[in-house]
Amino acid sequence: MDLRQLRYFAAIVEQGSFSKAATKLRVAQPALSQHLRHMEDELGVALLHRGTRGVLPTEAGERLLARAHVILAEFGALREAVRGEAELPGGEVRIGLPGTVSEQFSVPLIQAARERYPAIRIRIAEAMSGFVLDWLRRGEVDLAMIYSTSDPKGLGIHHVLTEELCLFCASGVTGSPAPSGEAVAMADAAALDLILPGIGHGLRDQIDEAAASAGATIQPAIEIESYSQIKRLVEQGFGYSILPRMAVAAQEKAGLFQTWPLERPTLYRKVYLAYSTERPMPAAARAIGQLSWEILRGLVTDETWTATLGQDGGPPMLYG
Repeated sequence: MDLRQLRYFAAIVEQGSFSKAATKLRVAQPALSQHLRHMEDELGVALLHRGTRGVLPTEAGERLLARAHVILAEFGALREAVRGEAELPGGEVRIGLPGTVSEQFSVPLIQAARERYPAIRIRIAEAMSGFVLDWLRRGEVDLAMIYSTSDPKGLGIHHVLTEELCLFCASGVTGSPAPSGEAVAMADAAALDLILPGIGHGLRDQIDEAAASAGATIQPAIEIESYSQIKRLVEQGFGYSILPRMAVAAQEKAGLFQTWPLERPTLYRKVYLAYSTERPMPAAARAIGQLSWEILRGLVTDETWTATLGQDGGPPMLYG
């Protein structure tokens, strides 16, 4: 097995079909199939499942894909490591982002990166913070924005900003929990018809912990993982929800939502820039990490992002 075969295998999985991978790689489809057969024969396991919905990796294929991403990234970093900083960095940088962060951050990052580092290609993947952290640990992304981690071993983590969580509902709802602008106690918020992510979601766990500290229990009227769908349901009058203030700022400004700060306890969420300290980091990833830090703090400073700056005042030393 060699690097070319790993690259071919990764492309087949990412494209979901041999034909699409062949087009992307500019390789004949029979040649791809032959390489895949050689890999499976050498490893003694099936790597792909071919079904009506396309090509999917088997469990063994998933394990190989995770290692392939790491190996290919490290091989790609060799040139940068040998060449040093003599030229502008180039190559692909993979970033994992929670949905609410991506909504505010992805476009400014891509715009700035194209101006400052035209040879760098950015690939952004969105998921819940816990999944993003798993990607980072497995080497499937180079950088990540996460909300917290109870086990920072093997990670570099830098506090970028802190954002407020607020209670909100559709404008004009009768029987609102408090006059506009006044804070709502967490125990009172817990008694409302709440639309929240399910148990195990980082935001839901934080809300449950806050309610428990106030002697209350959260029993949502509706559970759904998608922030965009939560907002749609709230807008249509199905209930209340609790999200980062930044996530509902546009709707509040447009007069669609009314919001309240929470108290006893207040709710805030920290956003961290994270990367692995157990793998070499290419110059391109270091550059985008520094740029990400600058952009996020700039969004807070110019009040585009409703948040406060994190405790780490200067850029991470890794990017120094």
